[in-house]
Amino acid sequence: MTANDGNPRRVVALAGTACMLVSGVLAVLGAPAFMPMQAQAQAPPASSVHVAPGVIRPGETADEADMTRRPSGIDAEFVDKAAIVGKTVAQASQLALDRSSNPDVKAFARRMLDDHGRMSMELRRLGAQKGVPVQTRMLVDPAVTVLRTRNGRAFDKGYIALAGPNAQDAAIRLYQAEARDGRDPQLRAFAASTLPTLKAHLSAARALEHSIAAAH
Repeated sequence: MTANDGNPRRVVALAGTACMLVSGVLAVLGAPAFMPMQAQAQAPPASSVHVAPGVIRPGETADEADMTRRPSGIDAEFVDKAAIVGKTVAQASQLALDRSSNPDVKAFARRMLDDHGRMSMELRRLGAQKGVPVQTRMLVDPAVTVLRTRNGRAFDKGYIALAGPNAQDAAIRLYQAEARDGRDPQLRAFAASTLPTLKAHLSAARALEHSIAAAH
């Protein structure tokens, strides 16, 4: 399965998750909820060969065998939610690099792009390996669209509302839950190893928020 093999049911569920994650931010910016794009791909046909859970077919590699034990429950939910949070922060941060004139905002945005870029690559790799491809391309984030209409200090305030303390705190709680309760050992290890970076992001976001609030 590849990242383009969209499961319509999962896309709809993912859109609902997105609405919940950014509802607070959208209320601040006055934007509508996440809307799912039309799912273009059909669900792949079921294999005619039944493989019992944990059974490896002859000639199957270790990675292919892992695909037969796809994460479910909290692990699959973690992949979806972590991808949504990362996408929103990355999109807003790219916009901040292009639009903000505040050097502190630009420095924070560059850090978010670098760190979340690495996190996203690893999450995509793990998701693809385990048959839970990241599908955030199927979502439209109206909060970033609204941010594009802001300028000056209003833009900086909108950016910190999207990518600041609230977003970082939500990411920490999400990764903590996976590190503590996740069933897939690789996803659990990824979450645990990422937490120090997210906590550093939260401290930096709080400092930037105070700096923006004190300006003028």
